[in-house]
Amino acid sequence: LMKYQLLCGNNVDLLKSMKENSVDLVVTDPPYGMDIAGVGWDKDVPPSETWAEVLRVLKPGAWCLSFCSPELYHRMATKMEDGGFDIRDQLIWMITTKMAKTHKLKPAHEPVAVAQKPISESTIKKNIERWGTGTINIDDNRIPWEGKPPTGWTSGGNQRRAFGSDVEKSVQQTTQKVDANPDGRYPSNIIGMFENVEHQKYFYAPRVTRKERGEYNTHPTPKPIDLMRWLINVYAPKPESVVLDPFNGSGSTGIAALKLKHEYIGMDLSQEYCDISEKRIQEFVNEPLLDNELFEGLTRK
Repeated sequence: LMKYQLLCGNNVDLLKSMKENSVDLVVTDPPYGMDIAGVGWDKDVPPSETWAEVLRVLKPGAWCLSFCSPELYHRMATKMEDGGFDIRDQLIWMITTKMAKTHKLKPAHEPVAVAQKPISESTIKKNIERWGTGTINIDDNRIPWEGKPPTGWTSGGNQRRAFGSDVEKSVQQTTQKVDANPDGRYPSNIIGMFENVEHQKYFYAPRVTRKERGEYNTHPTPKPIDLMRWLINVYAPKPESVVLDPFNGSGSTGIAALKLKHEYIGMDLSQEYCDISEKRIQEFVNEPLLDNELFEGLTRK
């Protein structure tokens, strides 16, 4: 049976009530700070104090993925870094259905900051053995080959020649030949359309459909469930992990986590969005609530 909690309130207060080193993965879509001069919910990206609490509850070596805008990615990544995270990568979610804006190129992507809590052990291997975190799930997310896998690849690159004043003559290096992995291509940090049309079905995650959103869902920017499911599947290799979204919104992260048989904790300041998330989870996952023991002094909604 699926386990999840939806908690309505200030996420910093809720995070402070959680045990440290208790969460395996954070995937979240927080405010982008696009209304930085205003006073609304999107007036700035989450402060470093919020990310410090997220860091505290994550297990050593665990990942935190945060969507953000191309314009203010630097602010999001900096605040996460100031909260104690190591920035490890930037994922690109390609979207071709956004509207063009005056004096700007047509927007076609959203970046995702990939941050990691520093490991607590001497090596990644030892960290994984103790905490179950620190690596990513490559093999279960390989992209199938079109036809027969390539053979005879040159390991380490093609034949190389070196020239220059410090090299007396050209040096040719031949490296060992290897075959491509039969299980598929290595997954990329771009999620969208690239290479060719045939590969589109493996990379493209379109915006949320009306059916997936739900007619009752008033949230302005829900993320596709399949997109969140792919991210969770990559960055939570351990079965039955605890996935947290401190900016739960309408619950797409939770639906994806529960479909992958993980446990889920969602937090949102809006009671309306918590209610919408509850309804969406029940519709998409169709599993009852169970108590979660990670919290101290909190009861599930």
